[in-house]
Amino acid sequence: MRPSLRTAWSARRLPTVTFIAAALCAGMTVLTPAASATTAAPQPVTCETTSRSMLEPPQIGLPSQPRFEGTGTVTCRDAQGEPYLEGESTFSGTLPSLDAIAAGGKPVFRSRVDWSDGTVTTGTFTDFRTEPGENGVLELTIKGANDVGSTRFGGWSVSAAGQSVRVGVDPSGEIVNAQTGRVTYTP
Repeated sequence: MRPSLRTAWSARRLPTVTFIAAALCAGMTVLTPAASATTAAPQPVTCETTSRSMLEPPQIGLPSQPRFEGTGTVTCRDAQGEPYLEGESTFSGTLPSLDAIAAGGKPVFRSRVDWSDGTVTTGTFTDFRTEPGENGVLELTIKGANDVGSTRFGGWSVSAAGQSVRVGVDPSGEIVNAQTGRVTYTP
């Protein structure tokens, strides 16, 4: 079966949504500096993210706001390039229908990172930009803030950039995408 224009459009937006959710999860992981006699002001932290996501296929004949889910990893490195904090991310969201977009609707992304040290970062994000790149790669940028109640850097701002690529369609018709990127978290 050939996808409709609406299905193809929704499939293109999924990589954006998925990457954003994964990247934002990573963004919520900014670390505090080590304790010292003189407390230095917290510095921005940049982390690497990788994720995979699945977009539910649209329901024929029903107005839909496609949903997506994904999982990923977040790795923050020190000045020598060694990982000092790692986390597992989960995310989900909803893409607005074409009619909702025309009326000013935006996608909603919810993310969570469970860090190796037992802390948690959560966030809900709606500010992002996408631009088509070469060979089907989608370039993504995301901005927002972590949830204030996060146990790791609640309320810090998030700025993410990355790429998303469709890697296939699973047997149930869900579209599978892979994302990579870098997220910077600023106090």
